[in-house]
Parts: sequence; C-alpha cells; structure tokens
Amino acid sequence: MRKLKNYTPTRFMAPDSHYDKAAADYAVAFVESLCHTKGKWAEKPFELIDWQERIVRDLFGILKPNGYRQFNTAYVEIPKKAGKELALDTPIPTPIGFTTMENIKVGDTVFDERGKPCKVTHKSEVDYEEQAYRIKFKDGEVLEAGENHQWYGEWRSNNKQKSGVVNTDWLYQRYLTPSRECSLDFRIPIADAIETADAELPIEPYLMGYWLGNGTASVPRITIQTGDFAGVLRNIQPYHTVSHIRKNEGDSLHAYVHDLNAVLVDSFHDKVIPIQYLRASKAQRLRLLQGLMDSDGCISTRKGQGIYTSIE
Repeated sequence: MRKLKNYTPTRFMAPDSHYDKAAADYAVAFVESLCHTKGKWAEKPFELIDWQERIVRDLFGILKPNGYRQFNTAYVEIPKKAGKELALDTPIPTPIGFTTMENIKVGDTVFDERGKPCKVTHKSEVDYEEQAYRIKFKDGEVLEAGENHQWYGEWRSNNKQKSGVVNTDWLYQRYLTPSRECSLDFRIPIADAIETADAELPIEPYLMGYWLGNGTASVPRITIQTGDFAGVLRNIQPYHTVSHIRKNEGDSLHAYVHDLNAVLVDSFHDKVIPIQYLRASKAQRLRLLQGLMDSDGCISTRKGQGIYTSIE
C-alpha cells in the first residue's frame, strides 16, 4: 500500500483529538482494495492520488478521546476536467501578463475558457513520475503535457462527429503510435476572447497596429499605399494629428504622426505588440487588429480567412 510521506493531519483537528495512523492506514487499504466497475478501468483497483488519500486519512484517522471519528461527513468539491499535468514552464495568461505553471499561486487571477477572469483555488504538488509527451500543434505551438492531462476536443470516428474530454495518452494511442499515421482530425475549440477593462495606452490602438505593420521603427512615420490613404487617415485623424505627408518611391506615401514618438524603438526587430495592448479591452484589441490587417493583412481567396504576415 502506498503511503503519503510525512503526512500531517488537517489543521481543523480539535485540540483533544488525535491522529491514529493505524486507523487511517486501514481505511486507505480498504478503498484501494476495491475495483472500478465500468469504463476502461473496469476490474482495475482504485489507486488514491495524494489529495484523495489526505481526505480519507482525515476522515478515518482523526479520532476523539472516546475513539469515535471527529468527522462523520465530508463535502468535497473539485472542478470539472481536473487533470492539469503541464510542464512547469508552460505560460499561463493573466490580466497583467503571463505567469507559469511553476510560479502560479492560489489566489492569482487567470482566465477561464469563456475569457472571464477567475481565481486559482488550488495548486497541486509537482508530479515527477507521470509519463509526459511533447505535443506540436498545427500552428507550430509546442506544449508538454502529462499522459493524464485532459483535453476537450472534437474528432471523427466511424464517419461520425464526436466531442468530449480525452487525455494525452488517448491521443497518443489513437494518432501517434508507430502503427498509425499521424492524423489531424482532433481539434481543440478556441477559447472566447478575454474580458478586460479599457486600458490607458500611449497611442490609439489602430495607429499602433498600423505602425507595427507599415511603420518606421525609429521615425514617427507610417507608409500608406496611395489607394488606401484616405481610409487609413479616417481611422487615425480622430485621435492623432498627421503633421505632414511626403511622396514615397512607388505607389505609396509617407505620413508623419508626432505621437508615434511615444512607441518608437531602436530597430524593426524590437517592434512587438506591448503587453498593455494585449491586455486592453476587447474593443481596443479589435482596433489594434484592424490596424494590423490594414497594413500587412489580406483575405484568403480560398477560405476567406484573415491572414497577417510579418517578418521578424
């Protein structure tokens, strides 16, 4: 029987109660002698994980002076899809930037799948034993997850569309074992846009987006194709003054906006979206995206998708 190392009873133990290790061991052994009755774990014995074992030990091992248990009833509440085995350096978005699985703390604010802010209520201990997999997504993103990490997704099976929660090991067995060809029919839905308040920004988001795409890094200047000039200025002039305009080589114009001095950088390698824009309100982020698309964006003729292309 597996036992927790250096187990300490709950802080709610009454002053006159005591922890009876033998009684707790007996209860844990009884639970782990039972077997699952259905599903892929049918006929396999229960194996309590640490937080479950703690509950059993608190319930059955903490005794009053008369030998009876101090706790006769327990209310246990855990979130759905509680399997969260990710590498310690996995970035986690927060309203003020990013943290990691290693540094996140109980009480921190993160976002749920609907984009709404929510609080971290529990953090489990680091698991050094679970099998891990390195997963590369179609967009090039790489993530390391444990075999029991849970994913909600959609896939096709026997020509039928299905959806539900699966774990990493299920994905590996289904798609990535040597006996199978890699398949891309498992899709993870995109989370809703995060909900954040309006932010105080150095320049209006549309101009920021356009400057990132078609602006000069160290000079307060943007380059606009002649045919787009009127439309771009309609988006900029309600918020910023265009000081002067000059003819550029080819079919384009240079527009100088003094307020761009607030965001200029040393070289084009340093032109990135600042975190305060990424955590601005949804309306402000949409304006930023509009500026990006009007500068270096296009619409795919094949699928009608919006595409933005930039060079680092």
